[in-house]
Amino acid sequence: MTDPTIPILGTYIHVNKQEGPVYSSSIEIGTPSKGGTVKVYFDPADPADAEKRIREAFRLREVARELHDRQGATA
Repeated sequence: MTDPTIPILGTYIHVNKQEGPVYSSSIEIGTPSKGGTVKVYFDPADPADAEKRIREAFRLREVARELHDRQGATA
């Protein structure tokens, strides 16, 4: 049996694996009091994808607003 107070000799390698894309930049648009803010993470090296992500974020914000308004009307 090993003594837990004595370290085991050897080489330890810590590996941190990032799954998926890593976005190095973000943009935040809007104000909380006027419809909410939208924060989008993107890769500035791919402007076409960045624009697509921004447009999708605004579309989703509108969906969320509609759901919230509908829920408030029935409450």
